[in-house]
Amino acid sequence: MNKQNIFRDVCKFLSGAFFVTAGASWYLAYYNIAVPVLGLNMSPGFLKIRGFLHFALFLLSFYFGYIRKQKDI
Repeated sequence: MNKQNIFRDVCKFLSGAFFVTAGASWYLAYYNIAVPVLGLNMSPGFLKIRGFLHFALFLLSFYFGYIRKQKDI
């Protein structure tokens, strides 16, 4: 396996992870559930922003993992 294939596989994994966390963040924000993390509460407003950020990262990693053509070296 060369470095380009490893990069594509990492992007494929990250696209799935970002998609799930975006959905979970939006779900929790929709039902106004604050999430305690290390003694801090993530408010529903913060979870909405986090969901949009993770969805943008999902689109980026989906593009690099699945859509973009691999260059022949």
